[in-house]
Amino acid sequence: MLAGWTSADPALTRVAEAIAAALDREARALPEPAYHNRHHMAEAVHAMALLCRTACDQRWLRPSLAELGVLAMIGHDLGHDGSLPSPGVLEARAAQSVEALAHRLPAAQRRTLTRIILATDPATVPANLARARDPAATGLDRLIALANEADVLASLLPDLGLTLSERLAEEWRPHDPGRADAACSFSGRRSFLTIYAAPSEAACQLGLQACIARQLQAITPELDAMPRPEAIARYRARLAD
Repeated sequence: MLAGWTSADPALTRVAEAIAAALDREARALPEPAYHNRHHMAEAVHAMALLCRTACDQRWLRPSLAELGVLAMIGHDLGHDGSLPSPGVLEARAAQSVEALAHRLPAAQRRTLTRIILATDPATVPANLARARDPAATGLDRLIALANEADVLASLLPDLGLTLSERLAEEWRPHDPGRADAACSFSGRRSFLTIYAAPSEAACQLGLQACIARQLQAITPELDAMPRPEAIARYRARLAD
C-alpha cells in the first residue's frame, strides 16, 4: 500500500507505517470485507496521490497539505467491518483510530486528518463537492473533495467499476439486500456517476469528467431489464462506439 509513498517529514512516514501495520493486523484477525478491504484502500491511496500531485502541479494545493491528504486516505477505512451502521459511524471509528496512531503529530495536523476522514462519509459527499467548487473554497475544502473522488475513483472507471459495484453489493447483501441490488444495477450506477459528473480540476486534468460522461451516455433504462451478461455486453459496446 505504501510502495512509492515517501514524505519529507519522518513523523508522517512513521504514522503511515503505523496505520498500514494496523490494517494488516485487522486483516489477519478477521476476514476482510468484499469491498472495503486493503485492495480498496490501496486504490484510494494511489488515486489520492495522483490527484494531489496534479493539484500541486496546478498550484492550488500546497504539498504539505497534500501529504496529509494521502496520509488520511491510508487510514480512512481503518476498522471498517463491512457493516452498514448509521451515517458517519465507520468514519468516526477510523478517525479515532488514526488520531491515536498519530498522537505525536502537532494538533493542527491531527485535526486536518480527522476532518478529511470524517468527510469520507458518503452522506456528506454531495455537499463536500459543491463546497469545493465555491470560489471561496479553502485548500482544505478542495482537499476533501479530492479525498471523496479518490475514495471511489476506481469505481468510476467503466470496467473496473462494474466489478467493484458487484463486490460492494456482496458486502452489503447480508445487511440490506435491497441496497445491495441497487448498488450493482445500472440505474444505481447512473445515480452514483451523476454525483461525480462535475469533478475537481485535478480530476478533469486526468480525464475523469469525459470518462464519466461517456458512461452516462451508455447507460439507458432498458439495461436493467436484460440478463446481466447481455446488459454488460451492450453497455461495453456503447462505450466503444
